[in-house]
Amino acid sequence: MKEEREEKELTTYPPTPTGLTIFWLEVLERAHGGDEPAIASKLRSLKLSPEHMAELFGPSQGARVYAEYERAFEAFAEQAPTDLAQKIRERRYDDVEIIELSEQRPDQLLANDKKTLAALRTNTQLFNVRLKRSEEDGGIRIDTFAYLEGGWRAALKIGRLL
Repeated sequence: MKEEREEKELTTYPPTPTGLTIFWLEVLERAHGGDEPAIASKLRSLKLSPEHMAELFGPSQGARVYAEYERAFEAFAEQAPTDLAQKIRERRYDDVEIIELSEQRPDQLLANDKKTLAALRTNTQLFNVRLKRSEEDGGIRIDTFAYLEGGWRAALKIGRLL
C-alpha cells in the first residue's frame, strides 16, 4: 500500500535567520514546481503595514514613505511570482543566503542599505536575502526583511525612499 505524504507549509516562521531561510527555501521549492500562485501568496504575506513602517523608521518618516512603499510592494507582489519563479528555474537556484545588515562592514553595504540603517529608529534586525546556486556566490538579492508582529516583512529597497 502506497503511503500518501501530506505536504505541510509553515505559515509562521521563527524570528531568526533560519526562519527567513526556511521561508525562501519554500519559495525555491514552489518555483521549481511551477506553483506561482503559492509564491504569490507567500510574497503577499511580507507586506509592511503603516504601523510597521512607523515602528521601523519613526512616525513621520514612516508616514512620508508609506504610500510609495505600498505602490512598490504591489508591483513586486504582482510581477515577482512569475518573474522570480522563471529566474529560479532558469538559473537552477537551490540555496538561500541571509545577510544581516548590522553585521556587515560599512564598506560592504550598498547605498540603500546605509540609508536604511541610518533611518532605522529601533533595534530590529534587518536582513537581505540572496537566492543562488549552492556552488556560486552570485544570485538574486532581495532587500530588506524584518521580523515584526509574528512574521517576516519586506521593506524592499526602502533606502531609496528615505
